[in-house]
Amino acid sequence: MKKATLTLLASLMLTSSASAATKLVFSFWGDPAEAPPFLEIVKNFNATHPDIQVDYQQTPWSGYWTKLDAQLAAKAGPDVMFITNVPTYASRAQLERLDSYIAKDKFPIADYNPEFLAIHKYKGGLFSIPRDNDTMVLYYNKDAFDAAKLAYPTDKWKWADLRTAALKLTQRSGSRVSRYGVILENNKWPTFVYQNGGKVFDDPFNPTKFMLNDPKGVQAIQFLGDLINKDKVAPAFQEMAQIGDSTQLFSSGQAAMVMTNAARLTTFKTAPFKWAVAPLPTGPSGLRANTVGGAGFAMNANSQHKAEAWTFLQYLAGQQGQIIFAKAGGAVPAMNRDKAVAAAFDVPFKSVFLAESDRKGVYPNFAAYVQITNTMLNPALDTVWNGESTAKAALDKIAPDVNKMLK
Repeated sequence: MKKATLTLLASLMLTSSASAATKLVFSFWGDPAEAPPFLEIVKNFNATHPDIQVDYQQTPWSGYWTKLDAQLAAKAGPDVMFITNVPTYASRAQLERLDSYIAKDKFPIADYNPEFLAIHKYKGGLFSIPRDNDTMVLYYNKDAFDAAKLAYPTDKWKWADLRTAALKLTQRSGSRVSRYGVILENNKWPTFVYQNGGKVFDDPFNPTKFMLNDPKGVQAIQFLGDLINKDKVAPAFQEMAQIGDSTQLFSSGQAAMVMTNAARLTTFKTAPFKWAVAPLPTGPSGLRANTVGGAGFAMNANSQHKAEAWTFLQYLAGQQGQIIFAKAGGAVPAMNRDKAVAAAFDVPFKSVFLAESDRKGVYPNFAAYVQITNTMLNPALDTVWNGESTAKAALDKIAPDVNKMLK
C-alpha cells in the first residue's frame, strides 16, 4: 500500500511539473527531408529543460509567410521563429531586439561571420541570429553528362559554358521537354546580377537609388529570361508550379543541373543517378558571387515568455544547435568561427560549399524591400520570365516608381 502510494505521488508530481512547464511555440519552414535537425533540437531541449516545453509548427516555404504574417499582424504567433527579411519585421516592431540578451548572457556572437550578421540587423540592432549561409552551388547529374559526352562542370565555367551544356543536356520529344538542361530558382536572380558586376540598389541596406535597370543588371536578367524563353533549356517559374519545384525536377531526372543550396544534400541522397557538386559559374568577365547570409532565428516581440524564449533561442542558435544543423549537412553553418561547429560540418563536397560561402553577394535587406519586391520587382520580372517583355523594358518601366518608394 505504501509503495503504491509513493508511486502515485511521484506520478502526480511529474504530471504537475509537466503541466507547470512554460509552453513555447517554435515555427520553421522546410521540405520533410529538412525537418530532422529541427526536431532533434526540440527533442533534446525539452529533455534537458523540463521547466520549458517547446511545441513546433512546420510549414512548407510556399505557405509559411502568409501564415506568419497573419499571426504577427494579430500580435500573436510563435515565440521563436525561423526568419528572413529581418528589417521588414523589425521595422513593424514584431521582433525582439537581442543585443541586451546577448550581452547579459555573454552569448558567443563573435563566433559568427560579421557579414552573415549584417542582414539580421535593423537600425544597428540585432534582431535575429543566423542559422546558416544560404550558399548556392551547381548540382549536376553525372549520368546525364556522361551520356551526352560532356565534361563535368569546373571552377572555370562561365555563363556561356552553363548555357552550352544546358542546350546539349535538354531532351525534347516534339514540343515536349522530357529533361531540362538547368533549373533556376526564382528568388536567386540577384546572384547573377552580382556575377555580372551589377547592383539591384546602390546600397543593399540603406538604398537611395534603384540600379537593376542599369546595363549590367539588364544583361543578367535577360540572360536568365533567354534560358527560359529563347533557348528553352529551363522551365518558366509558373510552369514549375505545375510540374514540380527544383528539388523534384532534379531528383527525378527531369533536370540535369540545378543551382541551389546545401539543404538539397539530404534530399538528393535518394536520387536514382550519380550526381556531384561544382562551384557556381562566373559572370562573363570571370566575376564570382554567391549568397551572403541566410535565414536566422528571432524572438516574437509579443511573446508572453521572453526569458524562456531566449533560453530556447540560445540553445537553438548557439553551439549545441549549430552542431546538430552542421552534422545534418543541410546548411553551411553561420557559427563558422567555432571549431566544434566547423568540424561537425562534414558533408560531401565540403570544400566547394566552404569556398562558395566566402564569395560576395549581400542581397537587398531593408524595411521596404518586401513591399518593393511584391508590388514592383516580381510583377516586372514575371513579364521577363514569361517572355512578355525584355528585361530593359520591364525594368525601365518600374524604375521611377521604385525610386519613389525609396524616398
